[in-house]
Amino acid sequence: MNHPSIASLVVLAGAVAAWGGCATAPNDVRQVSTGLEQRSGHSVSNGPPGEVAWPITVTPADGLSEDELVTLALWNNAAFQESLADLGLSRADLVQAGMLPNPTLSMLFPVGAKPFELTARYPLEILWLRPKRVTAARLDYERTAQRLVQSGLDLIRDVRVAFADVALANQRLQLAQATVTLNQQIADQADARFRSGEASELEAGNARVDVLQAREQLARARHEARVGNERLRSLAGLSFAQWPGLQDSTAPSGFAGDAGLLLTNALHARPDLRAAEIGLEAAGKRIGLARAETFTLAAGINGKDVGSGAKEEFLVGPALELAVPILNQNQGGVSQARARFEKAARQYFTVRDRIALDVREAHARLVQAQESVDQWRQQILPPLEESVKRAETAYAAGNVTYLFVLENSRKLSDARAKAAAATADVRRARAELERAIGARLEVGADSNRSASAHYEIQ
Repeated sequence: MNHPSIASLVVLAGAVAAWGGCATAPNDVRQVSTGLEQRSGHSVSNGPPGEVAWPITVTPADGLSEDELVTLALWNNAAFQESLADLGLSRADLVQAGMLPNPTLSMLFPVGAKPFELTARYPLEILWLRPKRVTAARLDYERTAQRLVQSGLDLIRDVRVAFADVALANQRLQLAQATVTLNQQIADQADARFRSGEASELEAGNARVDVLQAREQLARARHEARVGNERLRSLAGLSFAQWPGLQDSTAPSGFAGDAGLLLTNALHARPDLRAAEIGLEAAGKRIGLARAETFTLAAGINGKDVGSGAKEEFLVGPALELAVPILNQNQGGVSQARARFEKAARQYFTVRDRIALDVREAHARLVQAQESVDQWRQQILPPLEESVKRAETAYAAGNVTYLFVLENSRKLSDARAKAAAATADVRRARAELERAIGARLEVGADSNRSASAHYEIQ
């Protein structure tokens, strides 16, 4: 492995120190933070790069909950923090759009018969161009802020999906350990029956193969749990910080409500649709700006020496400079602005259609996942659990062999693994639906009320 040299480390440390000395206050992300907090209940922070921030609402001593991981990701995820820098760039563009141009001063020095001449010039077109430029820049800033809010919602979805994957991997690991134990007991029973002549060598061999397969699945489950934890750790921005582990948590309710109502809420709450609306408005403003840029007018003051000898005097008078738009009427700029407006209009409808697909697809997945979980919990697992109890009772009475008990226990373990996968599907579908509607999905206490009472945009 190649290690960095001492010299390179010194250079890097010097660069970081120089950056820290030149850096100003952190980027102001209050607008993005407010938008995310209204939609998800989580805020955003923008600290120095390379430092892990621990919000006061996060207590790593008892492990990290799902909501704590979301908060850590919004405060520390490197990719999201990088995208937040776009807000500072847009703010700088807004400041630049409001700046007034400097006047131009030109002097002609007297050489030979040429008299001294002084001209001061200032562009008057700034009087009508500056408000238009500021308006367009302000809309671009608002669009950037809305886009970053959507990026935050995407990150929240990614964290919740990753948390569901880790929770499933941990459950599979526990079930895989139990399966290895059961298969080993079954194999021991099969060997004992083979030695007593009650079972064939093929039956005993198959039982030993089942043990090997269960051990392979256990090793795979360990690796999947480790990979899932690393991915979740990276999303939370803790790649080089202490990893406290995760809290055990129950799966959220998967009640999905009415798809039409959710879509209506999404069209009001989704920040990417609002960003498309702002982009369309900004594109319209830029058409007017392109037309206004056709006319340039400059005012000036000109002074020069006149006469000679005792009658020499310095005359000063106003000047006006107008570019006559005969040959160039900024046709290209206007055409570009119109093309961008058309593209922005089409982009708006593209985003709107994508939102409709996201909501309806996520809603359908959540309904299906919840139905599957309900079937496992209410219809499939209870009979299997009852079968195991009856088998244990029959074995205690001497009516069946212990192998019969183990076989029923293995069926129950396999069913619990599938039920855990269905529960993880509910977690993922709920995270996708919350991202699709652009807000936290809140379930009311009374399940008999209408869907509009169950769901609200925070």
